[in-house]
Formats: sequence, C-alpha cells, structure tokens
Amino acid sequence: MPAHLRRLVVVGGGIAGVCCAEELCKLCADDPVLLVSASSTIKGVDNIVKHTKTVEEFEIVERDLNTLPYSNLQVLQAAAVGIDVEKHNLILEDGTKIAYDSLCIAAGAVPKAPLVSTAHVLMLRDSGSIQELSHRLRSAKRVMIVGNGGIALELAQSLQGYEIIWVMRHSHIGDAFFDRDAAEYLLGQLRGPETASRSILPTEGSWRSRAPDRAARHYASEQQLSSWCCRTDGEEQHAKAPSGLPTCAGLGHVTLEHDCEVTSIKEGLSPADSLQEGHPRVQVLLSNGHRHAADLVVFATGVVPNTGWLPPELERGPADGGVAVDASMQSSVPGIYAAGDCCWVRPEARGPQWFQMRLWTQARAQGLYVAKCMSGTADPLELGLPFELFTHVTRFCGQKVVLLGLYNGQRLGSEPPGDIVTYARTLAGKAGNSFARVLLLRGRLQGAVLLGETELEETFENLILDGIDLSRYGPEFMDPDIDLQEVFD
Repeated sequence: MPAHLRRLVVVGGGIAGVCCAEELCKLCADDPVLLVSASSTIKGVDNIVKHTKTVEEFEIVERDLNTLPYSNLQVLQAAAVGIDVEKHNLILEDGTKIAYDSLCIAAGAVPKAPLVSTAHVLMLRDSGSIQELSHRLRSAKRVMIVGNGGIALELAQSLQGYEIIWVMRHSHIGDAFFDRDAAEYLLGQLRGPETASRSILPTEGSWRSRAPDRAARHYASEQQLSSWCCRTDGEEQHAKAPSGLPTCAGLGHVTLEHDCEVTSIKEGLSPADSLQEGHPRVQVLLSNGHRHAADLVVFATGVVPNTGWLPPELERGPADGGVAVDASMQSSVPGIYAAGDCCWVRPEARGPQWFQMRLWTQARAQGLYVAKCMSGTADPLELGLPFELFTHVTRFCGQKVVLLGLYNGQRLGSEPPGDIVTYARTLAGKAGNSFARVLLLRGRLQGAVLLGETELEETFENLILDGIDLSRYGPEFMDPDIDLQEVFD
C-alpha cells in the first residue's frame, strides 16, 4: 500500500457503522475503507425526508454486506474481539490482525436483560430475532410484550388480530418518548375519533424521575383558555396509579399492565391448560401479583453498549460503559473513534438542548459526522454540531411524532420549579388531529413534543436555537389562531 494512503477501518454493520463507511468512501475516495460486520446483512437508510435543518425522517433498510457500491470499500464478515492499541491492530475472532490508521467502533448494543430465548420466550435484539418472531407468531393467539421503548411501541401497534398483554415498568405508554399528556392523547386516538377533540387535557399528570438526566417535576394546576389549554408548575401532586387494566380498541385487544415487571415465567403447561387445544403455553407472574397465560412472551426491554470486548485503554462512560468520546467523536486513545449505540458523549461536548438517547436518528448523524472527523474534512465550526439540539422523528398510531430539545424536562432537575412552564393543546381538524406541548425555562423554549401534522417543527426548532424570550406571550404562545412563523420570522 502506498505510504500516503490511510487505512480506514469501521467495525459494525448497523446504522452508525454503515453511514460512517459510506461517507468515508465519498470523502476519502483514494483511501481504502474496510467495513467489518459480524452479520452478512447490514442496515442502511432510505427515503430521507428533511423536515428542518436538524429534523430528518427516514426508513431503515437491510442490505447484503456485499452490495455497497464503492470501489474503495472492502467488506469483511467477521467478529471483532479486541484491539491492540499500541500496534494499531484490530483483532478478529479467528486471530487475524487488521492494521488501521483510523478506527471507528460502531459495534452497536446488546440486550440489557440476561434472558435466554426459549420455545415460548423471545428476546428481540437483531434482524434474526425479528425473523424468528415472525415465524413464531404464526402459531400464537395471545402475545405478551415486555418493555416500553420504541420496539415495544412498534410491536403493540403492528400486532393486529392478536390478544396482547403489554407489560411496562412505567405508568403510561412510551415513557421514553412521551409524558402522560401525550400518552393519553395517543390512547385517545387509538380508542376512536370521538375522543379526539380540541379540548383541555386531563387534570392528572406528572414528571417522573427515572433517569439521571430527567427533571423530577410535578404539576397540577390547570387553566383553560378558549378551546386550548396551558399547564404550569404548581402545588406538588403525584399522579394516581391507574386503576384496572384498560383495553385499547385501536390496538386490537390490548391489556395494559402498568408499573410492574415480570418476576417469573413457567413453561411447559399441559395441553389441558393451553390457550388452544394441544398448544402449550407459558404462565407469567408479574410483580403486582397478576398472572397471565400467553403463547409467546416477547422481551423488548432495551440494550446496553456492546463494549465488553474492548481494551481498558478506552475510557468508558459512567452510566452504561459506552466508549467515551469528545466533540470530534474521538475516544481517549488517539486514532480510535466511536459512534452510535456503543459510544457515550462526554458532557462537555453536549449542547444545552441535547442529550443522548440511543436512537437510529442519532446513530445516522454520528456516523456521518465521525466520517468527517476521521477524514479531516470537518470544519472547526462544525465540531460538536450533532450535539447541538436533540431531534427525533418517528411514527406511532399512524401519526408523525417529532421530539425537539429537552422535550420531557431532561437535564432540568436542578432548576427552580417556578422557572419551568409547559403549555399544551389538542386540535381536531380536516387535516387530522394533532397534539403539541412545549416546555419553557424562564421564558425560553427548551423542548417540544409534536404529534400529528402540526407544521410547527421548524418554528420551534428556531425558537429553541435562537433562545428568544417568550415570557410576554404567556399561554397565548400556543393559540392555534396565531401564525407563529409570521410572528417570529
């Protein structure tokens, strides 16, 4: 190899790794790029829709490892098991050593729960387990979903025609994405159009402190303004635990089990106890004392960074062991970078309205950005740009979901309660129903949750980034009859 060529190596066939490898091939057309993936299939993105400067929506696609169309790209299906940081070698499972000048670790994550899949219990973790789920559903009637993240949400709405028991540790659906108000709005959409109206929100609600970054905030006071509403922090009042087990008609037959976990699973029941003749099932005991029988129990309970194979020279984050990286995605070892689920962004690299949530949107942004840093093409003014504002776009219940900034009070736990205010509104119209909730700190917008076609994402994005003081507008800030784009243009 000519001396002037750099050996660029990327480990991982997920979104971050593939986006990094593809971008490196474009930025460093004369340098060889090697993508190492443990799987023969890799994940890419397609149908990218740019809603605003920082808000993108795209589809995840799976491709064969050998179909990436770059002349300077070499692909290798192999498992990486170590790194010799002194000799700059990536070590593979068969003992092969691959020399590198710059290395990106995008090894993804592994399931959080130490559970072994059995005949009636499945841990969702990769494309292979998704295919296995499809196979097992053919003989199932009643399915238990355990978890409350993005995968659980997708499962709950996609398993039409099945009887579903949905088990979650939280008091409302989608806790990682929605507060109680937004969750209640979504459940209203599921139950039918008659519950979706331009109206005041439920009186009960709370900020729940379940993560180090999340604000522990409670609000109870409520004021109705015309046909929309505002919420402000007031006398502390905890939300009551839900009574009974509601059924969501829009999701088929779904039994919601809140604030509990699975404590035991008993398999191999007799055919006489089965859900259908001759078909064995499992009996699941929950921490709230409830028992349920199911044909299949699907665990979608989150992941942790896949970093157990890495050497100790690479500094780890304190929370979950992700590889610590700075504003240029570089680790504590020069020449080694990390991106996606396996990395932990140092606090000093994070913008005031950004926090880390291991999502495909962040994996894509980090993969593209780390390629610029590895290639030396990143503008100094761009350093840390992916960590300026948290954004995420997904879809649930057929509605677009846009999350901006500190939408759920993340990182605001130490702020005085009187300095935080939230305003929310629900609207019904010919274009469909929508929900919008914003959070302001001392009059300045910090975050927003937008459900449906609100057409507010670009305006709110700009308001967050510009830090405009909105105090003088009060709750009228959320009046649907005011054209915010025109006011703040």
